[in-house]
Amino acid sequence: MTRKRRVAFPRMDNYNVALNYLVETGLDCTCVMAPPMTRRTLELGSKYSPDFVCAPFKYTLGSMLELLQEEHVDVLLETGGVCRLGYYGALQKQILHDLGYHTEFIDLASMGKHKARGYYDVLRRINPDASIPKALRALKDGVQAVRYIDAIEDRVRRDRGFEVQRGSMNAALDTFLAELSAARCRRALDCAYRKASQTLDNIALNKPEHPLRVGIVGEYYTVMDEFGNHNIERILAYMGQGVEIHRWMTFTHRNLEYNEQADLALIAPYVRYSMGPTTSATLAAALRYAGAGFDGVIHVKSFGCTPEVDAMAVLQNISVDRKLPILYLSYDSQTADAGVQTRLEAFYDMIDMKRKKQS
Repeated sequence: MTRKRRVAFPRMDNYNVALNYLVETGLDCTCVMAPPMTRRTLELGSKYSPDFVCAPFKYTLGSMLELLQEEHVDVLLETGGVCRLGYYGALQKQILHDLGYHTEFIDLASMGKHKARGYYDVLRRINPDASIPKALRALKDGVQAVRYIDAIEDRVRRDRGFEVQRGSMNAALDTFLAELSAARCRRALDCAYRKASQTLDNIALNKPEHPLRVGIVGEYYTVMDEFGNHNIERILAYMGQGVEIHRWMTFTHRNLEYNEQADLALIAPYVRYSMGPTTSATLAAALRYAGAGFDGVIHVKSFGCTPEVDAMAVLQNISVDRKLPILYLSYDSQTADAGVQTRLEAFYDMIDMKRKKQS
């Protein structure tokens, strides 16, 4: 019997669960899951990265190095897309090659403008014998798995600060992800989602009618990766009497449903053109949070992320015009948990006092 090819991706928060489904079910390969991000991951990536490259580059490089050091991998896919003008994957590939790793490396940014043809070429490189109809069905199911992940995480994000029994929602999320990872058909995916939804419905909450609400905006990778942003959503949610957390930036919103023209129309009073991969969405989300009466916004980015640096000046104008407190968090490989914790506590105290003063 021919051995199945072993395919791996760098860690991308919980979305690797959906990629696992696609590889195992649609491409008839074995998916090698990257281990969870740790300090070792960052140190390993930083050791072999250019000094001033962004933290997500170091995280993903470290994740790939952990995979290659600990597992046999036939195909390694780089998912950084066109960030750094498309050189992200090319530079990582060269670094891995210089370190002596010659695993087949597929840079998804190289697909170019012809995405359908590009995906077909990638599929054939991963497994030339893969069934196209089967792969398309698995891709459709994998996209639905992503939607399920984002929907469950959104519920947890909004309510976990108000649990009667702390940790109940995190436990429900972990169980859901485990069941989703084990699923090998659409029925199992749907079942896992329904079960998780029912579990969350049954968790007792002590949530006031008008809780403090904070919106999280910012750079694509750092804002979505818990380890990369030092767990700011969990930390802030449990402060004081609890905080309702909202985050627009998810794979579903940005990659499956995004309407850039609507965002450009919304931010037109502040900017005249698109400001990069996520910056227009960052500004639009901040304006929506301001319009909905949110108590504050946290802007998250990696150090040196040029589009999000540009966004900060515009966000400051929005903050002044809309009387909206904004906390700016910039991450690099030296960022420490204690510093982030202290800034979040100060931000919470500020918005809490502002709410009490207005009431």
